[in-house]
Amino acid sequence: MKYYTLNDGIKIPSLGLGTYRIEDEKTIDEVINTAFEAGYEYIDTAKFYNNEEYIGKALKNSSKNRSNYMIATKIWPSDFEADKAKYAIEDSLKNLQTDYIDVLHLHWYGKDFDKAWKVFMDYKGQGIIKSIAVCNFMPNQLGELLEVGERPVMDQLESHLFLQDPETKQFLDENGILHQGWSPLARGKDNIFEEKVLETLAEKYKKTPAQIALRWHIERGSMVIPKSVHPDRIRENIDIFDFSLDESDMHALASLDKKKRFSNDPLDEEWLEKARKM
Repeated sequence: MKYYTLNDGIKIPSLGLGTYRIEDEKTIDEVINTAFEAGYEYIDTAKFYNNEEYIGKALKNSSKNRSNYMIATKIWPSDFEADKAKYAIEDSLKNLQTDYIDVLHLHWYGKDFDKAWKVFMDYKGQGIIKSIAVCNFMPNQLGELLEVGERPVMDQLESHLFLQDPETKQFLDENGILHQGWSPLARGKDNIFEEKVLETLAEKYKKTPAQIALRWHIERGSMVIPKSVHPDRIRENIDIFDFSLDESDMHALASLDKKKRFSNDPLDEEWLEKARKM
């Protein structure tokens, strides 16, 4: 495993387990146990995923000591008002059956994000939250956040070979904010794994196209949180630390950028307003 050091000094693995849309208790238990057996040390969830309680049970019942893994969760824009943010954090702590959260994110930019961020900073000061972060914030939105107070340790963004966004990645690097990619395999859409360059590199390194795609994130200094409910895929996704892509490989993979987003645009005001009410 490769690790990064966040701007608050905390060390974090470069690959973790995503859990979006895994809402079945038995499946979550199996997924987390498989992940721990495979060497995962980081579990990413969110209140919006409606699975914190199941994840909390699975973690509590696992053989893994709490100090040997990290939990990240997120607060939805409808909970950004100060008192709601405090309640949401306490509810997450209860659901996850833990007395601290390793990384807490603002899930999207939205109204009252500044109030929630001040709550985040307060909980961090108490040691209840170890690191504070954001998701889906674009550079101009991060600029607003930086005026409020503490710098986030990371920004979790849709990121894959079809949506490389080097400009935002450069902004984050220049400001010491870790780039974390969600949907790092583009959900397998648009026949991404059949792209010739991926197939060629997969043959070169004796890996799968998905493993090449995940390693691309690591080579550019990003963290990734691939999600799967299949044991073989969970194990495959973390088996990417025994090889490296060279400069020519990275140049070839850059050609796959289509600037194509498969989810919501973080700058879409209509979507942001809708998210605030969800």
